[in-house]
Amino acid sequence: MLCNDLDNYLAPKENCVRQPLGVQKQVAMTLYWLSSTTEYRTIGNLFGVGKSTVCESVHKVCNAIKDNLLQRYVSFPSGEDLKTVIKGYNDQWGFPNCGGAIDGTHVPIIAPAEAHGDYLNRKGYYSLVMQAVCDHKYIFRNINIGWPGRVHDARIFANSDILHMGENGTLFPNCDLKVQFQGREISMPIVLIGDPAYPLKPWLMKPFSNRTNLHRLQHDFSHRLSRARMTIQNSFGRLKGRWKCLSKRLDVDVQFACTVIATCVVLHNICELSNEIYRPEWNETNNEDNDNDDVLEEDIDATEYPSAKQIRDDLVLCFANDLL
Repeated sequence: MLCNDLDNYLAPKENCVRQPLGVQKQVAMTLYWLSSTTEYRTIGNLFGVGKSTVCESVHKVCNAIKDNLLQRYVSFPSGEDLKTVIKGYNDQWGFPNCGGAIDGTHVPIIAPAEAHGDYLNRKGYYSLVMQAVCDHKYIFRNINIGWPGRVHDARIFANSDILHMGENGTLFPNCDLKVQFQGREISMPIVLIGDPAYPLKPWLMKPFSNRTNLHRLQHDFSHRLSRARMTIQNSFGRLKGRWKCLSKRLDVDVQFACTVIATCVVLHNICELSNEIYRPEWNETNNEDNDNDDVLEEDIDATEYPSAKQIRDDLVLCFANDLL
Protein backbone atom coordinates (compact mmCIF):
# COMPACT_ATOMS: atom_id res chain seq x y z
CA MET A 1 0.00 0.00 0.00
CA LEU A 2 2.80 2.41 0.90
CA CYS A 3 4.64 1.65 -2.30
CA ASN A 4 1.53 2.36 -4.36
CA ASP A 5 0.89 5.64 -2.55
CA LEU A 6 4.49 6.80 -2.85
CA ASP A 7 5.32 5.43 -6.29
CA ASN A 8 4.96 8.81 -8.04
CA TYR A 9 7.34 10.44 -5.56
CA LEU A 10 9.97 7.70 -5.23
CA ALA A 11 10.09 6.16 -8.70
CA PRO A 12 13.58 6.49 -10.30
CA LYS A 13 14.10 8.97 -13.10
CA GLU A 14 14.40 7.62 -16.63
CA ASN A 15 17.76 9.27 -17.25
CA CYS A 16 19.35 7.68 -14.20
CA VAL A 17 22.91 6.53 -15.04
CA ARG A 18 23.26 3.80 -12.43
CA GLN A 19 20.84 0.98 -11.71
CA PRO A 20 18.25 2.79 -9.58
CA LEU A 21 16.76 1.50 -6.35
CA GLY A 22 13.19 0.33 -6.68
CA VAL A 23 10.40 1.88 -4.61
CA GLN A 24 9.92 -1.32 -2.62
CA LYS A 25 13.55 -1.43 -1.54
CA GLN A 26 13.56 2.24 -0.51
CA VAL A 27 10.40 1.79 1.56
CA ALA A 28 11.67 -1.47 3.09
CA MET A 29 14.96 0.06 4.22
CA THR A 30 13.13 3.03 5.72
CA LEU A 31 10.66 0.86 7.62
CA TYR A 32 13.56 -1.24 8.90
CA TRP A 33 15.34 1.87 10.19
CA LEU A 34 12.21 3.37 11.77
CA SER A 35 11.21 0.15 13.51
CA SER A 36 14.63 -0.63 14.95
CA THR A 37 17.68 0.97 16.50
CA THR A 38 19.90 -0.28 13.68
CA GLU A 39 22.54 1.97 12.13
CA TYR A 40 22.67 2.89 8.45
CA ARG A 41 25.78 0.77 7.90
CA THR A 42 24.15 -2.40 9.22
CA ILE A 43 21.01 -1.85 7.16
CA GLY A 44 23.18 -1.25 4.09
CA ASN A 45 24.90 -4.61 4.62
CA LEU A 46 21.53 -6.36 4.96
CA PHE A 47 20.14 -4.80 1.77
CA GLY A 48 23.35 -4.85 -0.25
CA VAL A 49 23.75 -1.10 -0.61
CA GLY A 50 26.06 1.56 0.78
CA LYS A 51 25.57 3.52 3.98
CA SER A 52 24.95 6.76 2.10
CA THR A 53 22.31 5.07 -0.05
CA VAL A 54 20.37 4.02 3.07
CA CYS A 55 20.61 7.55 4.47
CA GLU A 56 19.39 9.05 1.20
CA SER A 57 16.49 6.60 0.97
CA VAL A 58 15.40 7.20 4.57
CA HIS A 59 15.33 10.96 4.02
CA LYS A 60 13.53 10.62 0.71
CA VAL A 61 10.83 8.23 1.96
CA CYS A 62 10.21 10.09 5.24
CA ASN A 63 9.81 13.40 3.43
CA ALA A 64 7.46 11.78 0.90
CA ILE A 65 5.28 10.32 3.67
CA LYS A 66 5.16 13.61 5.60
CA ASP A 67 4.42 15.74 2.56
CA ASN A 68 1.86 13.48 0.90
CA LEU A 69 0.22 11.28 3.55
CA LEU A 70 0.20 13.34 6.75
CA GLN A 71 -2.96 15.31 6.02
CA ARG A 72 -4.73 12.18 4.80
CA TYR A 73 -4.08 10.10 7.93
CA VAL A 74 -3.89 12.76 10.68
CA SER A 75 -7.07 14.84 10.70
CA PHE A 76 -9.23 16.24 13.48
CA PRO A 77 -12.62 14.51 13.76
CA SER A 78 -15.73 16.26 12.48
CA GLY A 79 -19.22 15.32 11.39
CA GLU A 80 -20.01 11.62 11.61
CA ASP A 81 -16.39 10.89 12.48
CA LEU A 82 -16.67 13.07 15.58
CA LYS A 83 -19.90 11.32 16.59
CA THR A 84 -18.06 7.99 16.38
CA VAL A 85 -15.26 9.29 18.62
CA ILE A 86 -17.75 10.63 21.19
CA LYS A 87 -19.64 7.33 21.23
CA GLY A 88 -16.37 5.44 21.59
CA TYR A 89 -15.25 7.43 24.63
CA ASN A 90 -18.68 7.02 26.20
CA ASP A 91 -19.03 3.28 25.55
CA GLN A 92 -15.42 2.14 26.04
CA TRP A 93 -14.08 4.62 28.59
CA GLY A 94 -17.15 5.92 30.39
CA PHE A 95 -16.64 9.61 29.65
CA PRO A 96 -19.47 11.39 27.78
CA ASN A 97 -19.24 14.06 25.06
CA CYS A 98 -15.46 13.66 24.74
CA GLY A 99 -13.82 14.49 21.42
CA GLY A 100 -10.29 13.32 22.28
CA ALA A 101 -7.44 13.31 24.78
CA ILE A 102 -4.43 15.65 24.72
CA ASP A 103 -0.91 15.33 26.14
CA GLY A 104 2.76 15.67 25.23
CA THR A 105 5.64 13.21 24.92
CA HIS A 106 9.43 13.57 24.71
CA VAL A 107 11.46 12.05 21.87
CA PRO A 108 15.21 11.73 22.65
CA ILE A 109 17.63 13.45 20.26
CA ILE A 110 21.34 14.17 20.19
CA ALA A 111 22.35 17.59 21.49
CA PRO A 112 21.88 20.19 18.74
CA ALA A 113 24.86 22.36 17.85
CA GLU A 114 22.91 25.57 18.56
CA ALA A 115 21.01 26.42 21.76
CA HIS A 116 21.40 22.86 23.00
CA GLY A 117 20.49 23.92 26.54
CA ASP A 118 16.91 24.59 25.40
CA TYR A 119 16.53 20.93 24.45
CA LEU A 120 17.67 19.55 27.83
CA ASN A 121 14.47 18.40 29.54
CA ARG A 122 13.74 18.03 33.25
CA LYS A 123 14.80 14.37 33.17
CA GLY A 124 18.30 15.25 32.05
CA TYR A 125 18.36 14.27 28.37
CA TYR A 126 17.93 16.20 25.12
CA SER A 127 14.57 15.86 23.47
CA LEU A 128 11.88 17.24 21.21
CA VAL A 129 8.31 17.48 22.46
CA MET A 130 5.28 16.34 20.51
CA GLN A 131 1.86 17.51 21.64
CA ALA A 132 -0.87 15.26 20.31
CA VAL A 133 -4.60 14.66 20.43
CA CYS A 134 -5.85 11.09 20.00
CA ASP A 135 -9.22 9.38 19.84
CA HIS A 136 -10.66 6.34 21.62
CA LYS A 137 -8.96 3.93 19.20
CA TYR A 138 -5.39 5.25 19.76
CA ILE A 139 -5.38 7.14 16.45
CA PHE A 140 -3.64 10.52 16.46
CA ARG A 141 -5.93 13.33 15.30
CA ASN A 142 -3.69 16.37 15.73
CA ILE A 143 0.05 16.77 16.31
CA ASN A 144 2.36 19.67 17.13
CA ILE A 145 6.04 18.73 16.77
CA GLY A 146 9.30 20.55 17.27
CA TRP A 147 9.28 22.29 20.64
CA PRO A 148 12.51 21.92 22.67
CA GLY A 149 12.41 19.49 25.57
CA ARG A 150 12.78 22.23 28.15
CA VAL A 151 9.44 23.82 27.24
CA HIS A 152 6.47 23.06 29.50
CA ASP A 153 3.35 21.38 28.12
CA ALA A 154 1.25 24.42 29.04
CA ARG A 155 3.41 26.75 26.94
CA ILE A 156 3.26 24.44 23.94
CA PHE A 157 -0.50 24.29 24.30
CA ALA A 158 -0.71 28.09 24.58
CA ASN A 159 0.97 28.39 21.18
CA SER A 160 -0.91 25.60 19.40
CA ASP A 161 -3.66 25.66 16.82
CA ILE A 162 -5.80 23.58 19.18
CA LEU A 163 -6.01 26.49 21.65
CA HIS A 164 -6.70 28.96 18.85
CA MET A 165 -9.59 26.87 17.49
CA GLY A 166 -10.94 26.17 20.96
CA GLU A 167 -11.02 29.82 21.94
CA ASN A 168 -12.61 30.80 18.61
CA GLY A 169 -15.30 28.15 18.97
CA THR A 170 -14.23 26.30 15.82
CA LEU A 171 -12.75 23.20 17.45
CA PHE A 172 -16.05 21.41 18.05
CA PRO A 173 -19.62 22.10 16.89
CA ASN A 174 -22.16 23.36 19.39
CA CYS A 175 -23.59 19.95 20.39
CA ASP A 176 -24.09 20.20 24.14
CA LEU A 177 -25.24 17.20 26.16
CA LYS A 178 -28.18 18.32 28.32
CA VAL A 179 -29.63 16.67 31.44
CA GLN A 180 -32.10 17.76 34.11
CA PHE A 181 -30.86 17.78 37.70
CA GLN A 182 -32.57 19.24 40.78
CA GLY A 183 -34.86 21.44 38.74
CA ARG A 184 -32.21 22.96 36.48
CA GLU A 185 -30.72 22.05 33.13
CA ILE A 186 -27.08 21.01 33.07
CA SER A 187 -25.29 21.45 29.76
CA MET A 188 -21.99 19.76 28.87
CA PRO A 189 -20.20 20.82 25.67
CA ILE A 190 -17.93 18.54 23.67
CA VAL A 191 -14.55 18.57 25.39
CA LEU A 192 -10.97 17.43 25.18
CA ILE A 193 -9.50 15.83 28.29
CA GLY A 194 -6.00 16.45 29.60
CA ASP A 195 -3.84 16.18 32.70
CA PRO A 196 -3.53 18.93 35.36
CA ALA A 197 -0.71 20.62 33.42
CA TYR A 198 -3.32 22.02 31.04
CA PRO A 199 -5.64 24.95 31.79
CA LEU A 200 -9.26 24.33 32.67
CA LYS A 201 -11.52 25.60 29.91
CA PRO A 202 -15.15 25.04 28.85
CA TRP A 203 -13.90 22.81 26.04
CA LEU A 204 -10.95 21.26 27.96
CA MET A 205 -11.53 19.27 31.13
CA LYS A 206 -8.82 18.18 33.54
CA PRO A 207 -8.83 16.33 36.89
CA PHE A 208 -8.63 18.08 40.24
CA SER A 209 -4.99 18.67 41.20
CA ASN A 210 -4.97 19.04 44.99
CA ARG A 211 -5.59 15.37 45.73
CA THR A 212 -5.13 15.64 49.49
CA ASN A 213 -8.15 17.96 49.91
CA LEU A 214 -10.58 16.31 47.51
CA HIS A 215 -13.89 14.96 48.67
CA ARG A 216 -15.07 11.58 47.39
CA LEU A 217 -17.13 12.90 44.46
CA GLN A 218 -14.24 14.99 43.16
CA HIS A 219 -11.91 12.02 43.50
CA ASP A 220 -14.34 9.82 41.56
CA PHE A 221 -14.56 12.41 38.79
CA SER A 222 -10.77 12.66 38.55
CA HIS A 223 -10.48 8.87 38.41
CA ARG A 224 -13.08 8.64 35.65
CA LEU A 225 -11.41 11.36 33.59
CA SER A 226 -7.92 9.93 34.12
CA ARG A 227 -9.12 6.49 33.04
CA ALA A 228 -10.38 7.94 29.75
CA ARG A 229 -7.18 9.98 29.38
CA MET A 230 -5.19 6.75 29.29
CA THR A 231 -6.00 6.64 25.58
CA ILE A 232 -3.32 9.25 24.86
CA GLN A 233 -0.79 7.46 27.10
CA ASN A 234 -1.54 4.19 25.34
CA SER A 235 -1.25 5.89 21.95
CA PHE A 236 2.23 7.19 22.80
CA GLY A 237 3.21 3.76 24.10
CA ARG A 238 2.06 2.00 20.96
CA LEU A 239 3.72 4.63 18.75
CA LYS A 240 7.10 4.11 20.41
CA GLY A 241 6.59 0.38 20.72
CA ARG A 242 6.19 -0.03 16.98
CA TRP A 243 8.76 2.56 15.89
CA LYS A 244 11.79 2.00 18.09
CA CYS A 245 13.73 4.88 16.52
CA LEU A 246 11.67 7.17 18.79
CA SER A 247 12.92 5.38 21.90
CA LYS A 248 16.63 5.86 21.28
CA ARG A 249 18.43 9.13 20.60
CA LEU A 250 17.63 10.19 17.06
CA ASP A 251 21.04 10.75 15.51
CA VAL A 252 19.79 13.28 12.95
CA ASP A 253 19.45 17.06 12.88
CA VAL A 254 16.48 18.68 14.61
CA GLN A 255 14.59 19.52 11.41
CA PHE A 256 14.73 15.98 10.07
CA ALA A 257 13.95 14.60 13.54
CA CYS A 258 10.59 16.41 13.31
CA THR A 259 10.03 14.76 9.92
CA VAL A 260 10.85 11.33 11.37
CA ILE A 261 8.38 11.82 14.22
CA ALA A 262 5.63 12.90 11.82
CA THR A 263 6.38 9.91 9.60
CA CYS A 264 6.06 7.53 12.55
CA VAL A 265 2.72 9.09 13.49
CA VAL A 266 1.39 8.52 9.96
CA LEU A 267 2.59 4.91 9.96
CA HIS A 268 1.16 4.36 13.45
CA ASN A 269 -2.26 5.56 12.27
CA ILE A 270 -2.07 3.33 9.21
CA CYS A 271 -1.33 0.34 11.46
CA GLU A 272 -4.22 1.17 13.81
CA LEU A 273 -6.68 1.80 10.99
CA SER A 274 -5.62 -1.50 9.39
CA ASN A 275 -6.00 -3.37 12.72
CA GLU A 276 -2.37 -4.48 12.61
CA ILE A 277 -1.33 -6.70 15.51
CA TYR A 278 0.38 -4.96 18.42
CA ARG A 279 2.41 -7.32 20.60
CA PRO A 280 2.65 -6.67 24.36
CA GLU A 281 6.39 -7.37 24.32
CA TRP A 282 6.86 -4.23 22.23
CA ASN A 283 5.88 -2.09 25.20
CA GLU A 284 8.70 -0.12 26.75
CA THR A 285 9.80 -1.18 30.21
CA ASN A 286 10.36 2.42 31.27
CA ASN A 287 7.62 4.58 29.83
CA GLU A 288 8.24 8.19 30.76
CA ASP A 289 4.86 9.25 29.40
CA ASN A 290 3.15 7.83 32.46
CA ASP A 291 4.97 10.37 34.59
CA ASN A 292 3.05 13.64 34.63
CA ASP A 293 4.80 16.88 33.78
CA ASP A 294 5.11 19.63 36.34
CA VAL A 295 1.58 20.34 37.49
CA LEU A 296 0.09 23.81 37.55
CA GLU A 297 -1.62 25.00 40.70
CA GLU A 298 -5.20 23.86 41.12
CA ASP A 299 -7.72 26.06 39.26
CA ILE A 300 -5.14 28.76 38.60
CA ASP A 301 -7.42 30.01 35.81
CA ALA A 302 -10.77 29.48 37.59
CA THR A 303 -11.33 33.24 37.93
CA GLU A 304 -10.74 33.72 34.20
CA TYR A 305 -12.93 30.80 33.16
CA PRO A 306 -15.68 30.46 35.79
CA SER A 307 -17.90 28.72 33.23
CA ALA A 308 -15.31 25.94 32.91
CA LYS A 309 -15.22 25.42 36.67
CA GLN A 310 -19.03 25.34 36.73
CA ILE A 311 -19.10 22.72 33.96
CA ARG A 312 -16.66 20.53 35.87
CA ASP A 313 -18.62 20.93 39.14
CA ASP A 314 -21.81 19.98 37.28
CA LEU A 315 -20.09 16.92 35.83
CA VAL A 316 -19.04 15.84 39.33
CA LEU A 317 -22.70 15.87 40.39
CA CYS A 318 -23.90 14.16 37.20
CA PHE A 319 -21.34 11.38 37.52
CA ALA A 320 -22.24 10.88 41.17
CA ASN A 321 -25.93 10.52 40.26
CA ASP A 322 -25.33 8.44 37.09
CA LEU A 323 -26.96 11.08 34.90
CA LEU A 324 -24.26 10.84 32.21
